[in-house]
Amino acid sequence: ASGIFHATSVLGTWAATFAGLAVGAQWRYAYLLGILPALLVAWVMISVKEPESWKQADAKAATQSGPQMGSFRELLLNPRWARRAILGMLLAAVGLGSFWAVTVAGQDLAKNFLLEHDVPNAEAVKRAKFAYGFVQTAGGGLGLLAFGPLCVRLGRKRAFAWMLLGAFLIVPVTCYAPQTYAQLLVLLPVFGFLTLGMHAGFAIYFPELFPTHLRATGAGFCFNVGRTVAASMLFFSGWLKAREGMDLRLAISLLGLSFLLGLIVVWFLPETKDQPLPE
Repeated sequence: ASGIFHATSVLGTWAATFAGLAVGAQWRYAYLLGILPALLVAWVMISVKEPESWKQADAKAATQSGPQMGSFRELLLNPRWARRAILGMLLAAVGLGSFWAVTVAGQDLAKNFLLEHDVPNAEAVKRAKFAYGFVQTAGGGLGLLAFGPLCVRLGRKRAFAWMLLGAFLIVPVTCYAPQTYAQLLVLLPVFGFLTLGMHAGFAIYFPELFPTHLRATGAGFCFNVGRTVAASMLFFSGWLKAREGMDLRLAISLLGLSFLLGLIVVWFLPETKDQPLPE
Protein backbone atom coordinates (compact mmCIF):
# COMPACT_ATOMS: atom_id res chain seq x y z
CA ALA A 1 0.00 0.00 0.00
CA SER A 2 2.85 2.41 0.77
CA GLY A 3 4.46 1.62 -2.58
CA ILE A 4 1.20 2.27 -4.43
CA PHE A 5 0.76 5.50 -2.47
CA HIS A 6 4.16 6.74 -3.59
CA ALA A 7 3.58 5.57 -7.18
CA THR A 8 0.62 7.92 -7.51
CA SER A 9 3.13 10.78 -7.54
CA VAL A 10 3.45 10.20 -11.29
CA LEU A 11 -0.08 11.57 -11.63
CA GLY A 12 1.32 14.87 -10.39
CA THR A 13 4.12 14.72 -12.96
CA TRP A 14 1.62 14.08 -15.74
CA ALA A 15 -0.56 16.93 -14.50
CA ALA A 16 2.46 19.24 -14.38
CA THR A 17 3.52 18.20 -17.89
CA PHE A 18 0.03 18.85 -19.21
CA ALA A 19 -0.01 22.24 -17.47
CA GLY A 20 3.40 23.13 -18.88
CA LEU A 21 2.40 22.21 -22.42
CA ALA A 22 -0.94 24.00 -22.04
CA VAL A 23 0.34 27.32 -20.70
CA GLY A 24 3.55 27.46 -22.74
CA ALA A 25 5.57 30.53 -21.78
CA GLN A 26 2.77 31.97 -19.64
CA TRP A 27 4.24 30.63 -16.42
CA ARG A 28 1.89 32.64 -14.18
CA TYR A 29 -1.01 30.49 -15.35
CA ALA A 30 0.90 27.41 -14.23
CA TYR A 31 0.97 28.83 -10.69
CA LEU A 32 -2.77 29.48 -10.85
CA LEU A 33 -3.36 25.86 -11.85
CA GLY A 34 -1.18 24.85 -8.91
CA ILE A 35 -3.82 26.18 -6.52
CA LEU A 36 -6.19 23.35 -7.44
CA PRO A 37 -4.19 20.43 -5.97
CA ALA A 38 -3.26 22.59 -2.97
CA LEU A 39 -6.95 22.67 -2.06
CA LEU A 40 -6.82 18.90 -1.59
CA VAL A 41 -4.82 19.47 1.60
CA ALA A 42 -7.98 20.54 3.43
CA TRP A 43 -9.73 17.31 2.45
CA VAL A 44 -6.68 15.26 3.48
CA MET A 45 -6.51 16.90 6.92
CA ILE A 46 -10.19 16.18 7.52
CA SER A 47 -10.23 12.63 6.18
CA VAL A 48 -6.98 10.96 7.24
CA LYS A 49 -7.08 9.37 10.72
CA GLU A 50 -4.21 8.42 13.00
CA PRO A 51 -3.61 4.64 13.43
CA GLU A 52 -4.61 3.05 16.72
CA SER A 53 -1.04 2.03 17.57
CA TRP A 54 0.04 5.67 17.36
CA LYS A 55 -2.91 6.82 19.48
CA GLN A 56 -2.01 4.28 22.18
CA ALA A 57 1.66 5.31 22.17
CA ASP A 58 0.65 8.97 22.34
CA ALA A 59 -1.65 8.28 25.28
CA LYS A 60 1.13 6.47 27.16
CA ALA A 61 3.55 9.32 26.50
CA ALA A 62 0.99 11.80 27.83
CA THR A 63 0.78 9.89 31.13
CA GLN A 64 4.58 9.45 31.19
CA SER A 65 4.14 5.67 31.25
CA GLY A 66 5.71 5.32 27.80
CA PRO A 67 8.58 6.84 25.79
CA GLN A 68 8.28 10.40 24.54
CA MET A 69 6.76 10.74 21.07
CA GLY A 70 8.91 12.05 18.23
CA SER A 71 12.04 12.74 20.27
CA PHE A 72 14.97 13.75 18.08
CA ARG A 73 17.14 13.37 21.15
CA GLU A 74 16.30 9.68 21.45
CA LEU A 75 16.46 9.19 17.68
CA LEU A 76 19.98 10.56 17.39
CA LEU A 77 21.46 9.57 20.77
CA ASN A 78 20.23 5.98 20.87
CA PRO A 79 22.92 4.06 18.92
CA ARG A 80 20.42 1.63 17.37
CA TRP A 81 18.07 4.28 16.01
CA ALA A 82 20.84 6.76 15.17
CA ARG A 83 22.62 4.22 12.96
CA ARG A 84 19.41 3.51 11.07
CA ALA A 85 18.55 7.20 10.77
CA ILE A 86 21.96 8.13 9.35
CA LEU A 87 22.09 5.23 6.89
CA GLY A 88 18.48 5.82 5.83
CA MET A 89 19.27 9.49 5.31
CA LEU A 90 22.24 8.59 3.10
CA LEU A 91 20.09 6.20 1.05
CA ALA A 92 17.50 8.92 0.55
CA ALA A 93 20.25 11.37 -0.41
CA VAL A 94 21.44 8.99 -3.13
CA GLY A 95 17.90 8.52 -4.43
CA LEU A 96 17.00 12.20 -4.39
CA GLY A 97 20.37 13.40 -5.67
CA SER A 98 20.31 10.95 -8.57
CA PHE A 99 16.72 11.97 -9.34
CA TRP A 100 17.62 15.63 -9.86
CA ALA A 101 20.94 14.91 -11.55
CA VAL A 102 20.08 11.86 -13.66
CA THR A 103 16.39 10.97 -13.86
CA VAL A 104 15.11 14.41 -14.88
CA ALA A 105 17.96 14.63 -17.40
CA GLY A 106 15.92 12.39 -19.66
CA GLN A 107 14.29 15.58 -20.93
CA ASP A 108 17.69 17.12 -21.71
CA LEU A 109 18.80 13.95 -23.50
CA ALA A 110 15.72 14.04 -25.69
CA LYS A 111 16.13 17.74 -26.45
CA ASN A 112 19.82 17.41 -27.30
CA PHE A 113 19.14 14.41 -29.51
CA LEU A 114 16.50 16.32 -31.47
CA LEU A 115 18.67 19.42 -31.82
CA GLU A 116 21.54 17.31 -33.15
CA HIS A 117 19.14 15.97 -35.79
CA ASP A 118 18.22 19.49 -36.96
CA VAL A 119 14.84 19.76 -35.25
CA PRO A 120 13.99 23.44 -34.56
CA ASN A 121 14.53 24.50 -30.96
CA ALA A 122 10.87 25.25 -30.16
CA GLU A 123 9.77 21.89 -31.54
CA ALA A 124 12.62 20.08 -29.76
CA VAL A 125 11.63 21.62 -26.41
CA LYS A 126 8.00 20.59 -26.85
CA ARG A 127 8.79 17.04 -27.91
CA ALA A 128 11.36 16.66 -25.10
CA LYS A 129 8.73 17.69 -22.52
CA PHE A 130 6.43 15.00 -23.89
CA ALA A 131 9.24 12.40 -23.92
CA TYR A 132 10.08 13.02 -20.28
CA GLY A 133 6.75 14.07 -18.82
CA PHE A 134 4.64 11.30 -20.36
CA VAL A 135 6.80 8.55 -21.89
CA GLN A 136 9.62 8.30 -19.33
CA THR A 137 7.31 9.01 -16.41
CA ALA A 138 5.03 6.12 -17.47
CA GLY A 139 8.00 3.78 -17.06
CA GLY A 140 8.87 5.44 -13.75
CA GLY A 141 5.33 4.89 -12.50
CA LEU A 142 5.53 1.19 -13.36
CA GLY A 143 8.83 1.02 -11.48
CA LEU A 144 7.24 2.60 -8.42
CA LEU A 145 4.32 0.17 -8.58
CA ALA A 146 6.67 -2.79 -9.01
CA PHE A 147 8.90 -1.96 -6.05
CA GLY A 148 6.38 -3.06 -3.43
CA PRO A 149 5.97 -6.59 -4.86
CA LEU A 150 9.74 -6.77 -5.32
CA CYS A 151 10.20 -5.94 -1.62
CA VAL A 152 7.81 -8.75 -0.72
CA ARG A 153 9.48 -11.28 -3.00
CA LEU A 154 13.17 -10.36 -2.65
CA GLY A 155 13.31 -8.50 0.65
CA ARG A 156 13.89 -4.80 1.10
CA LYS A 157 17.66 -4.77 0.78
CA ARG A 158 17.81 -6.99 -2.31
CA ALA A 159 15.05 -5.00 -4.00
CA PHE A 160 17.01 -1.79 -3.45
CA ALA A 161 20.26 -3.45 -4.55
CA TRP A 162 18.87 -4.81 -7.82
CA MET A 163 17.13 -1.52 -8.65
CA LEU A 164 20.27 0.51 -7.92
CA LEU A 165 22.39 -1.84 -10.02
CA GLY A 166 19.88 -1.69 -12.86
CA ALA A 167 19.82 2.11 -12.66
CA PHE A 168 23.61 2.27 -12.81
CA LEU A 169 23.65 0.09 -15.95
CA ILE A 170 20.74 1.72 -17.82
CA VAL A 171 22.14 5.26 -17.63
CA PRO A 172 25.04 4.86 -20.11
CA VAL A 173 22.88 2.61 -22.32
CA THR A 174 20.22 5.32 -22.58
CA CYS A 175 22.84 7.99 -23.17
CA TYR A 176 24.82 6.27 -25.91
CA ALA A 177 22.82 3.41 -27.47
CA PRO A 178 19.95 5.19 -29.32
CA GLN A 179 20.61 5.88 -32.99
CA THR A 180 17.11 7.19 -33.71
CA TYR A 181 14.59 9.20 -31.72
CA ALA A 182 12.24 6.20 -31.75
CA GLN A 183 14.93 4.09 -30.08
CA LEU A 184 15.38 6.77 -27.42
CA LEU A 185 11.62 6.76 -26.74
CA VAL A 186 11.80 2.99 -26.25
CA LEU A 187 14.65 3.28 -23.75
CA LEU A 188 13.31 6.20 -21.74
CA PRO A 189 10.55 4.17 -19.98
CA VAL A 190 13.16 1.58 -18.95
CA PHE A 191 15.40 4.43 -17.81
CA GLY A 192 12.50 5.82 -15.76
CA PHE A 193 11.57 2.39 -14.36
CA LEU A 194 15.04 1.71 -12.98
CA THR A 195 16.12 5.20 -11.88
CA LEU A 196 12.81 6.19 -10.26
CA GLY A 197 11.40 2.89 -8.98
CA MET A 198 13.46 2.82 -5.79
CA HIS A 199 11.71 5.92 -4.48
CA ALA A 200 8.63 3.85 -3.58
CA GLY A 201 10.95 1.88 -1.32
CA PHE A 202 11.47 4.89 0.93
CA ALA A 203 7.76 4.88 1.86
CA ILE A 204 7.94 1.13 2.48
CA TYR A 205 11.29 0.78 4.21
CA PHE A 206 11.89 3.85 6.36
CA PRO A 207 8.85 3.39 8.65
CA GLU A 208 9.93 -0.22 9.28
CA LEU A 209 13.25 0.92 10.73
CA PHE A 210 11.84 2.70 13.78
CA PRO A 211 9.46 2.04 16.71
CA THR A 212 6.00 3.61 16.86
CA HIS A 213 7.01 6.57 19.00
CA LEU A 214 9.83 7.46 16.55
CA ARG A 215 8.40 6.13 13.28
CA ALA A 216 7.28 9.39 11.69
CA THR A 217 10.25 11.29 13.13
CA GLY A 218 12.75 8.71 11.88
CA ALA A 219 11.21 8.41 8.42
CA GLY A 220 10.97 12.20 8.15
CA PHE A 221 14.59 12.58 9.21
CA CYS A 222 15.75 10.08 6.59
CA PHE A 223 13.84 11.66 3.74
CA ASN A 224 14.08 15.36 4.53
CA VAL A 225 17.65 15.55 5.80
CA GLY A 226 18.48 13.33 2.83
CA ARG A 227 16.81 15.95 0.63
CA THR A 228 19.06 18.65 2.13
CA VAL A 229 22.21 16.59 1.58
CA ALA A 230 21.07 15.81 -1.97
CA ALA A 231 20.94 19.53 -2.74
CA SER A 232 24.71 19.44 -3.13
CA MET A 233 24.19 17.18 -6.15
CA LEU A 234 22.23 19.97 -7.84
CA PHE A 235 25.24 22.27 -7.68
CA PHE A 236 27.67 19.56 -8.76
CA SER A 237 25.39 18.40 -11.58
CA GLY A 238 24.93 21.93 -12.88
CA TRP A 239 28.67 22.60 -12.73
CA LEU A 240 29.55 19.33 -14.48
CA LYS A 241 27.01 19.69 -17.28
CA ALA A 242 28.00 23.33 -17.88
CA ARG A 243 31.73 22.65 -18.22
CA GLU A 244 33.12 23.75 -21.56
CA GLY A 245 33.47 20.80 -23.91
CA MET A 246 31.55 18.44 -21.61
CA ASP A 247 29.29 16.06 -23.53
CA LEU A 248 25.89 15.90 -21.82
CA ARG A 249 25.80 12.12 -22.23
CA LEU A 250 29.15 11.74 -20.48
CA ALA A 251 28.10 14.08 -17.66
CA ILE A 252 24.90 12.11 -17.02
CA SER A 253 26.80 8.81 -17.15
CA LEU A 254 29.31 10.09 -14.59
CA LEU A 255 26.50 11.29 -12.34
CA GLY A 256 24.98 7.82 -12.62
CA LEU A 257 27.92 6.51 -10.59
CA SER A 258 26.01 7.80 -7.56
CA PHE A 259 23.83 4.68 -7.75
CA LEU A 260 26.88 2.64 -6.72
CA LEU A 261 27.07 4.70 -3.52
CA GLY A 262 23.53 3.57 -2.79
CA LEU A 263 24.64 -0.06 -3.09
CA ILE A 264 27.26 0.53 -0.41
CA VAL A 265 24.74 2.17 1.94
CA VAL A 266 22.19 -0.63 1.50
CA TRP A 267 24.82 -3.19 2.52
CA PHE A 268 24.97 -1.73 6.05
CA LEU A 269 21.20 -1.37 6.59
CA PRO A 270 19.13 -4.12 8.28
CA GLU A 271 16.66 -6.35 6.46
CA THR A 272 13.10 -5.84 7.70
CA LYS A 273 11.25 -8.39 5.55
CA ASP A 274 9.17 -10.75 7.72
CA GLN A 275 10.54 -9.07 10.85
CA PRO A 276 8.27 -7.62 13.57
CA LEU A 277 8.16 -3.84 13.69
CA PRO A 278 10.54 -2.50 16.35
CA GLU A 279 8.74 -1.38 19.51
